[in-house]
Amino acid sequence: MKRIARSLLAVLVSASAFAPAWGQGSPWPSRPIKIITPTPVGVGSDIFARAYADRLSRALQTPVVVENRPGALASIGTDAVAKAAPDGYTILFSTSNPFTMTPFLLSKMPYDAKSDLVPVTQALKGGSFILANAAVPVKNIPELVALAKKEPGRISFASYGSGTTSHLGFELFQEAAGIELLHVPYKQSAAPDLMAGQVQLGFEPPVSALPNIKSGRVKALAYTGSKRSAALPNVPTLSESYPGVEVFTWLGFWVPARTPQAIVDRLNKEIVAITHSPEMGRLLSDAGLDPIGSTPAEAAAVIDREAQAMSRLIKAKNIRID
Repeated sequence: MKRIARSLLAVLVSASAFAPAWGQGSPWPSRPIKIITPTPVGVGSDIFARAYADRLSRALQTPVVVENRPGALASIGTDAVAKAAPDGYTILFSTSNPFTMTPFLLSKMPYDAKSDLVPVTQALKGGSFILANAAVPVKNIPELVALAKKEPGRISFASYGSGTTSHLGFELFQEAAGIELLHVPYKQSAAPDLMAGQVQLGFEPPVSALPNIKSGRVKALAYTGSKRSAALPNVPTLSESYPGVEVFTWLGFWVPARTPQAIVDRLNKEIVAITHSPEMGRLLSDAGLDPIGSTPAEAAAVIDREAQAMSRLIKAKNIRID
């Protein structure tokens, strides 16, 4: 019996040496992977979620599908991933907002931004354009500031809702310029009202701003990135008027906490390779975005810094959503 027991133990030890690194019964991935994005279909990160899904399915040789879970400042979709099994089959693709802004805007959070999810990588980033309706009698930021100082609180700006990047971006601008604008929050895009003149200013990422700028329906006053957008190099940055005032949006990937490190590392490797591929490069360039492709540790450090900065701003402005 002792010899049999020793033989069985040897077999078990030998078998464990060939088991998958992430401890599952079959190699990962062995079934479809789901990317959850907290935006509606065709809006924001959804466009690039589908681009990554297509390329990841080829890289991993398994179906990768996108599921949209918008609402509640992106907390609904983020929470769905936070509560998913940590097995590499449910991934979040989102801006950093659910980790750097939403926790300070909602009094009750369904997930813990620090402990329920871990970053895989920062994928891509970009600034936004400060837009004006064609009838607004300004051509640049200095002219806008001069007009706003003559008419405090009368020039309106649209956002995607209180506490969103578009709202806080305008708050930073007002603070730097010493002006007062009228905030008009929207639940969806304000582009139709901006073009119609029902609201005078807007804050849009390149992917949604460029078609309307090029058609002449709106005009770009500034770009909020650290350098001028390659898509519109004649448009100055906001920081050219107010050094240090930059507003970025970046998109990245997260997985539930306790996802095996081997899976996190594999996802990071494949996503970074896709991000820096010529095919994705052309797509990003057309949208006015820049590739990043950071390590999980680098992404985590950026999230911590941004969360501290956003926390201070939101508290200083006394912005609450509920």
